[in-house]
Amino acid sequence: MRGNRLRWVAVIFSILFCSRVVWAEESKTIEVWKNLFTFTHGKGANSNTTFLVTKEGVIVIDTGVTPAEARKAKEAVRKQTQLPILYIINTNYHGDHSFGNQVFKDSHTIIAHENVRKALTQESGKEYLAFFKTLKIPGMEETVITPPNMIFKDKMHIYAGEYHLELIHMPGYTDGDLFIYIEALKTLITGDLIFNGKVPDMGDAYIDDWTKALNYMGDLDAEIYIPGHGDPGGKPILIAMKHYLFELRQRVVRQIEKGSSLKETQNVVGPMLKEKYRSWQNLERIDGNIERAYKEFSCLLYTSPSPRD
Repeated sequence: MRGNRLRWVAVIFSILFCSRVVWAEESKTIEVWKNLFTFTHGKGANSNTTFLVTKEGVIVIDTGVTPAEARKAKEAVRKQTQLPILYIINTNYHGDHSFGNQVFKDSHTIIAHENVRKALTQESGKEYLAFFKTLKIPGMEETVITPPNMIFKDKMHIYAGEYHLELIHMPGYTDGDLFIYIEALKTLITGDLIFNGKVPDMGDAYIDDWTKALNYMGDLDAEIYIPGHGDPGGKPILIAMKHYLFELRQRVVRQIEKGSSLKETQNVVGPMLKEKYRSWQNLERIDGNIERAYKEFSCLLYTSPSPRD
C-alpha cells in the first residue's frame, strides 16, 4: 500500500516541478525568534528547513528535496553559527523533507518516526527515489537515500542547551508525521500537517486523522506555527488548514451520500473549492485531493454498520 501511495506522491511532484508558479519563488531565511530560523527553499518543492541554534549546537528540521537544496540550507545555518549540527529531524518521509539527509551525515544522528525509516528503507523507498530521478529536478541524480538512524513510536524528548523539544507523532498527512513543540518559545514546527497559503498534496493522507492532529496542536500553548510549506504564522494558519480539510470532507461526503461518482464529485466540489481558495497556490491539486477524500470516505460510509445491525 505504501509503495502505491509513494508513487502517487511522486506523480504530484512531477506536476509540481513543472509548475512556473512554484519555480517563481526565491529562497529566503526568516528569523522566527532569536535562535530559531526557517529557510524556505523557494524553488522546486518550496519546502521549509527550520533550525534552532542552542548553546550546544544546532538542530535542523527537514533537509530539502535534493543534496543541492540541502547544501543551501546548510549554508543558511553557517551564516548564523559555526556550532556543530547535533541532530537532523525529518517530519515525514517525503523527498522534500528527507532527500537532503546525506548532506548532514556528519551530524551522525537523524531522527524520525519509525514509519519514516520503514518507508525509506523498504523497496518502495528505492522505487520512489528511482522515479524522482526520472524527473528533471536539478541535483536529483546525486541523491542517495539516507534514512533516520534514531526512531521513536509516540513521543520523544530532546534537551539541547537551554531548549527542550517535544517530538510528537500524530499521523494525518502521512503515517510517519511528527511535529515539534518548543514550549519555551510557544512554537510548533508542524511539518506538512500545515501548509500556509498552499493546497497540500494528499496522496498519503487520512483526513480524519489529520484533523485530530490539528485539534491536538490547537490545544497546545503556542503562538507561532512553522509549516512544512509557506511562511511561519500565528494560529490563523492552523485554523485555515482545518477549514480546508473540513470543507473538503463535508462536500465530498455529501456527494457520496447522493450516490455521485468520483468524476461527478470532482465536477461539483472542485469549482467550489477552487473559488473559495483562489488565493492559495497549487489549485491544480484539488481534484486529486477530492479523489483521496472520495476513496477514504466511501470506504467508511459503505463499511460502517447500519443503525439496524
